[in-house]
Amino acid sequence: MNRQLQQLVTANKLSHAYLMEGTQRTALKEEAIQFAAHILAADDTVRSRVFSHNHSDFYWLETDEQSIKKEMIEELLHRMNQKPVEGDYKVYVIVDFDKVTVQGENSILKFLEEPPPNTVALLLTTKSGEILPTIHSRCQHISVSAPSDDTLRTALINGGISEAQAATLVALSFGEEEANDWMEEKEFTQLRTAMLKWADMMMTDSTMGLVQIVDLLQIVSDREQQLLALDMLQLYFQDMIYIKLNNHHLSFPDHQPKLEILARHRSLSECVKWIDVVLLGKRNLLQYVSPMLVFEHIAIQIAKEVK
Repeated sequence: MNRQLQQLVTANKLSHAYLMEGTQRTALKEEAIQFAAHILAADDTVRSRVFSHNHSDFYWLETDEQSIKKEMIEELLHRMNQKPVEGDYKVYVIVDFDKVTVQGENSILKFLEEPPPNTVALLLTTKSGEILPTIHSRCQHISVSAPSDDTLRTALINGGISEAQAATLVALSFGEEEANDWMEEKEFTQLRTAMLKWADMMMTDSTMGLVQIVDLLQIVSDREQQLLALDMLQLYFQDMIYIKLNNHHLSFPDHQPKLEILARHRSLSECVKWIDVVLLGKRNLLQYVSPMLVFEHIAIQIAKEVK
């Protein structure tokens, strides 16, 4: 845990709210739960209950939905307005605080202006610029650094993940825990293989690229997997750009020979245009547009350039 945070706990000089900022979501979550555990518990047994989200004075708000709605914030505030049960403090964590709606931000703003005694808010974000200035002004700011790409890649490889897959996981900005979770629980290898097959197909046979979507969506069957597939497709086109610029830090190093052939016949402007198409697809998925329509639109737009 950050030494600055440890000192705050030891000296009993805690603020009522911390805005924890960083570039890697996993690193933010790991730092927040460590901080919360040290605030709420003095021994490892109780801390382990915080880590498992099984502590009466701890509330963790995280959602896969596009936004964190006012109702979610109000439920949290109701919990936090109650007195601590097990100790002196209550701690709540809001992951992706930048997703809170304006109505939700207004609700929590009142809470931050007049917080209950011994209540600590940990607000996590990778997009601090999207948070109201009035929220910023009522929080202490903590910057959370992530491990370097080389450090993370080495850790993943030492854990038994192939160099090629480790390169992709690092490019996706996963932390070590999240990367291992995808490898062990979420069929990352199969998803990665299916996405590369679809991308190659779109670049060589646009008609078959459309046909292949049915098979792809049987593998990437939920929204989390679909978003990750599009993240990887974006990296696929990014690798083509890198190859044209003689940058060898590829997300799919095992696919380099194929990408070199494709990049030879494509312009930088085409690759950039395709990345923009993928980004639009991701926004549409987050707005609950049909996955089939999203993936078909991407394939059709790419087919316009691939002859």
